[in-house]
Amino acid sequence: MDKKRKLLLFIASSLDGYIAAKDESLEWLYNVDGEGDNGFSEFYDTVDTVLLGKRTYDWVMR
Repeated sequence: MDKKRKLLLFIASSLDGYIAAKDESLEWLYNVDGEGDNGFSEFYDTVDTVLLGKRTYDWVMR
């Protein structure tokens, strides 16, 4: 593997360091200011690999 890949870490978490609320909900991630997705789609187009924990994956799939 001669090519070096750029690694960018993007983590959504609350100020107290949690990802999910006590009821395991991630709904708070949708409460954002601004118009549309605030550039997230443009950023996501540059991503080639996404890692999720199992519980986060299960929540998204529900």
